[in-house]
Amino acid sequence: MDQITRNNHYIPQFYLKNWSQDGNSIFVYNLLVPDSRIPYWSRKKIKSTAIWNNFYTRNDGEKEIDDFEKWFGREFESPVKKVFDDLLKGHTLDEEKFKKLSRFVGAQYLRTPARLNDLMTRWRTEMPQLFEDVLQKASKQLKTNSQIISRQSQVSGEEKLLPIKVSINKDIRQMKVDSLVGKGMYLFALKHLLTKTVSVLGNHHWHVIHAADGVSFPTSDDPVICLNYNSEYEYDFKGGWGRKNGNIIMPISSKLLIITQIGCNMASKQLDYSGHWSKFFRKIIIEHAHRYVYAIEPQKGMLAINPRMVNATLFKKEKDIMVGWHKEQMEEEAQLRY
Repeated sequence: MDQITRNNHYIPQFYLKNWSQDGNSIFVYNLLVPDSRIPYWSRKKIKSTAIWNNFYTRNDGEKEIDDFEKWFGREFESPVKKVFDDLLKGHTLDEEKFKKLSRFVGAQYLRTPARLNDLMTRWRTEMPQLFEDVLQKASKQLKTNSQIISRQSQVSGEEKLLPIKVSINKDIRQMKVDSLVGKGMYLFALKHLLTKTVSVLGNHHWHVIHAADGVSFPTSDDPVICLNYNSEYEYDFKGGWGRKNGNIIMPISSKLLIITQIGCNMASKQLDYSGHWSKFFRKIIIEHAHRYVYAIEPQKGMLAINPRMVNATLFKKEKDIMVGWHKEQMEEEAQLRY
């Protein structure tokens, strides 16, 4: 019997429940629809949204496993649930809870389809640099009698996630690297960044910002915002965890969000309960969404902030990619490895 968790929620259900009136459903605004007659807002079950079947499922030899899904739950989601409860109750967080919150925000930033798309676009242009270490290791094998080196016998741990094959022809002193930019590389990046570089996340001090009366914060399918801010008219979403003065923002509920400024002790009092800043935060949350905006109630002014796209062809293409991606990736990785 198949015991694998295949319905992978890239936005945790416990998080989305903070925007639910009944604990089971949530209002959703689709930014890509196949037909203009589809209502702008609809109510959906939380268990049925922000989900991609087999998004994190992978092959381990001949067997499919869901170790990433369990890892997210064990290392990032379960530890932060009590932290969220404290935030919603207005309790002050200690240093240990700040670390748990930072780890969760870091994982959430990386584990979405939006981040997958960003990373894959970048990898396609930076592939030579990514392979530098592999090539250096493989070049040493030119002194051996082997004609072809199986990369899988040379590595262990998280590196095995990388779908790379290194071939060396000693006679002509030629080295060839074949790779697949896709799931394996994405899972490797998740594991590497959230284990090897996760320590930097614990250095952030989070400020809790309350929405002003009459303003409701939504959230989205890409809820962690790395903001480069110069003014309310000059900003972008290309910030990063190590960029000084950059802001990291994540909504926690319809009335709370958290914010930190990297390398600075930001003055947050002016932001708290501010009508001006609450409207700005609401605006950038909606702008930053990938395909879905989630809210406790339908939001006004969506067309002025982030109008939806009506495109039946693109809608079908994205749906087909999601349905077939896991099988196609596993088949292509198997061919590459063996």
